[in-house]
Amino acid sequence: MPTALTLFKANTTLSDNWLQSFDARAVAVQGNLVITTPNMHFVPEFHHFDTEILQARADGRFGVIDCFQWPQAYDDTFCHAACIPRKEAFPSPHPLHWAWFTPTQNDLRSIPGNSFPVGTLASDKVDGLQSLFKLVEQRLREYRQAQPDRGQVIYGRLLSLRHAIARLKSHPLTFRDLLIFVTDAQRLFLDIYSYIDWVLIAQPLTTSGFRHAVRGDWMGAFVQSSDVCEKLFCAGVPVWYVRTSAYIPPNMKVVEPVLLTRPDHIILGMYAEGSKVRPFEVIYRGPGGHHRHVHVRRLYAGTTHLDPKADDPQPSSSSNSGPKGSSHGKAPSRQKSKAKHQPYSIEARPARPAQSGESRDKWQDPDTPYLPPPNLHWEAAMKIAIKDQSRIHMPYVIDRGYRFPEPALLIGPKLPECLQTYLANWLASRALWVGRVDHDPPRTYPTPQLWHDFLGSVPSAQPQSHKADRKGLTATEKRKQVMRELFGDDLLESQGDVFSPDGVVEFRGEEISVGSLTNPSALLAQKVTWELFELGFRYELRDLDRHLAQREWKDDPAGREQLLHGVFPGDAGLVMWSEPFPLEHYGLWDNTLKGCLPYVENFRRLLCNWDGVPPLLMTPLTSDNFTDTKSWEVKRVATAFYVQTFFDHFGRPPIIPHSLPMQS
Repeated sequence: MPTALTLFKANTTLSDNWLQSFDARAVAVQGNLVITTPNMHFVPEFHHFDTEILQARADGRFGVIDCFQWPQAYDDTFCHAACIPRKEAFPSPHPLHWAWFTPTQNDLRSIPGNSFPVGTLASDKVDGLQSLFKLVEQRLREYRQAQPDRGQVIYGRLLSLRHAIARLKSHPLTFRDLLIFVTDAQRLFLDIYSYIDWVLIAQPLTTSGFRHAVRGDWMGAFVQSSDVCEKLFCAGVPVWYVRTSAYIPPNMKVVEPVLLTRPDHIILGMYAEGSKVRPFEVIYRGPGGHHRHVHVRRLYAGTTHLDPKADDPQPSSSSNSGPKGSSHGKAPSRQKSKAKHQPYSIEARPARPAQSGESRDKWQDPDTPYLPPPNLHWEAAMKIAIKDQSRIHMPYVIDRGYRFPEPALLIGPKLPECLQTYLANWLASRALWVGRVDHDPPRTYPTPQLWHDFLGSVPSAQPQSHKADRKGLTATEKRKQVMRELFGDDLLESQGDVFSPDGVVEFRGEEISVGSLTNPSALLAQKVTWELFELGFRYELRDLDRHLAQREWKDDPAGREQLLHGVFPGDAGLVMWSEPFPLEHYGLWDNTLKGCLPYVENFRRLLCNWDGVPPLLMTPLTSDNFTDTKSWEVKRVATAFYVQTFFDHFGRPPIIPHSLPMQS
């Protein structure tokens, strides 16, 4: 096989200033292609024409077809990919080096009192990513000053970056999820940073008529057009011109023939834990070009269930709106990957209206000291809801399962040892489950019966029946099956035990002896169930809004997510699990008008995009019109509208927030 070394003669006496865009500062041969560059000293291997699988590798990145770590073909929509910073140009301690660090197991700060390997990202790594956010936030301010009519969509990417970092800081994650969330954040940063570099620096130079010194710290791009090659060459963007030998002019100047630079440093192996390979999902299959650029920019974590043929999520670098076309690539059907949650898919719909395990009246709380006091607005909304089955939208479109255990189910057992088991199982697994529901839900949410089976499962060390049930499963086998249904690949390799009878569990920084849960204090039980009410409401609201406000989620997903998160205080989005337990009402139910106004207003705005919204909720709330009377009326109408709408689509009562437990 001939190489550039045998086909071309070097002329090292040539000055770089004499070269045109079609000349070769370096030239290499790849198959039947000749690749030249007028402004770089090397020629990278070109991965473009073959159909390849886009799939995160062991380091959370996409291998050699990842535009954030290897040059790719130029695309008119994603011009800014040529300005992505190169890792080699920004070693530590340069502030940008955080855009490429790869976390290790030591960066996972484990959670005490938890049986699953979950935790949060080490604080120094969070600080490093936060420094990237501050850097790009400042650059975006400069960009919007220079381009006041542009930047809204890239601002959405900034919001996604902020949420990604907050998730790493405060959400419970397995190491596998932590790895992909870190690389998601890094890709977001590099995408925003390169977009601003392109618009403010490179793009103006493409039409300046002058040639500028090459920026070796930019990624560069492969081109197949002489016009594009000339523009990038003038702008100082590293460029490699791809042609067949028939299009090589005989008078082309060649400074140096070289061998291809291969991406030997890029990780191609699949993610594994010990000897068990756990590959990430395939999200696209196809050649290089526009569609590969689209999919490499999708936030990998929590979105891989999306149809790869969905509309492009990214705007054009040279315009304010992206193309409306669809991707022609798709993940191969033979790929065996974990089933992703599809809350609105046909497959997720239950066959019957009733769910197993539903017997008591769920429109009101049972009489027990283990539940927190009701919230008056929500309690009234549950009472006045019209429970006519004819109102229910059939067939069910939204997954009717329970995102979290029903609080009344958790404290339902009468026997002390059963109550201990229920509470211990939940407290020991809650961190992992909170993380799963937030970013990696099961294909279908558990029914009350499945929650009952899980919460009531006892550790293998405790006495239990070895008699097989009617399906031929022993108690141990049944426990493992239930655990597998809930936690999938995160199931422990042991007996599947969630807690030890002699051990401790953790709740919001407090370590609790498992033995004490046979007779828990009413305050502890109320705190645990209050949190379940709150979590259940937050994630049911999320799924209902994603169904009823589909257009808003499609047009501005980052903005809609920010609005949803704005209904609740804090920086962790919908997640709550590790912060100290609140001592006074906050957010929607803050005791002051000033304190609750922004959260009530965001809740009102969210509901305004739903069909049938009451006229009272159409008026924006301000400090001027938000009186005690207005607050009461808006909360009364909003809670009633939510409860009724929820029933109409779920066919069951919603999980609703409660008042805080009495601390004394």
